[in-house]
Amino acid sequence: MQAALALWRTKGFADTTVTDICKAAGVSKALFYVYFSRREDVLLAVEVFTVHDAQLAAETVLARPYELVELIAAVIGPLESQMRNYPPELVFETILETYRLERRALADGTAQDQLTVLFLIPFQQAQRDGKLPARTDVACAARIAQTLLTDCIRRWAASDFGSESLTEPLAREITELVLGTNH
Repeated sequence: MQAALALWRTKGFADTTVTDICKAAGVSKALFYVYFSRREDVLLAVEVFTVHDAQLAAETVLARPYELVELIAAVIGPLESQMRNYPPELVFETILETYRLERRALADGTAQDQLTVLFLIPFQQAQRDGKLPARTDVACAARIAQTLLTDCIRRWAASDFGSESLTEPLAREITELVLGTNH
């Protein structure tokens, strides 16, 4: 994974082959394929952004008095911070690969709520805490939030991240959209 990352930083994702990765890592293609079926699987294993840190941040907010926008920002913030450690092209490719994974999962019959791991549990708690109205379809709200997040990250990475933070404006936009679905 480290060899792949180093190559992706210098050559870019599109111009790096499995052969390049194997040479840089000093391993055979056979060994590569024991662990990964394709180079995109290495990309996902690198964890350009991890759900774990976002979930921990959400738990911290949920443990005290909070507003919904703070909760959403707590989920987005660690992802933005992690992404800035990688080349924008790599973040962009990771987003595209997560879209492909979602497509395969849905084709295999995976339930929609299993694909909204970033926001589902925090939104369920927010609903119990009265931050989301009782009539809110939490699974739908989590899907909307995650879709908006991934699309925003894709656009943000395509523009080389820009200089402004993604977290606060996106948290406000998701909050307005999710709460607006109840009116």
